Amino acid sequence: MSFANKTNTMKRIPLMIILWIVPVILMTASGAFASQIKMLFFYQDGCHWCVRMEKVIQEPEVKKLLLGSAQVIRINVQGRKKISVLGKTGADIAKEFKVYGTPTIILVGTGEKVLLRIPGALSKADFLDVVCHYLPGVEKKGDCVEKIGAL
Repeated sequence: MSFANKTNTMKRIPLMIILWIVPVILMTASGAFASQIKMLFFYQDGCHWCVRMEKVIQEPEVKKLLLGSAQVIRINVQGRKKISVLGKTGADIAKEFKVYGTPTIILVGTGEKVLLRIPGALSKADFLDVVCHYLPGVEKKGDCVEKIGAL
């Protein structure tokens, strides 16, 4: 291999590394930002209020807003299977967070700090009115409405 070929190869390697590392850094940063807030949605089978709250969470505007701001974790309070993200069963997590009725939504920040507890089902408007105050990147209620309008 000639000296010129070695030099061209050496120049391409750092560029290839940069092209590979930058997307990884961006994905990691956005994933870390989104996972700072966890939305724990406690439910139980046969609960019609839980079904209503699930429909609100599945609304396209709400879903898009939560997707970029929080990690949604559904927890069956009677569940005996371990939830991989939290490493405990649904029943154990419900005891830990003192959930006595369903549906209950708890927003948890870094360090497992409880930011917000919502007992019962809410309408879409009420849910957004309350939750938007706790999502990263949403400073005011008006910002949340504008952000949803842009979706």
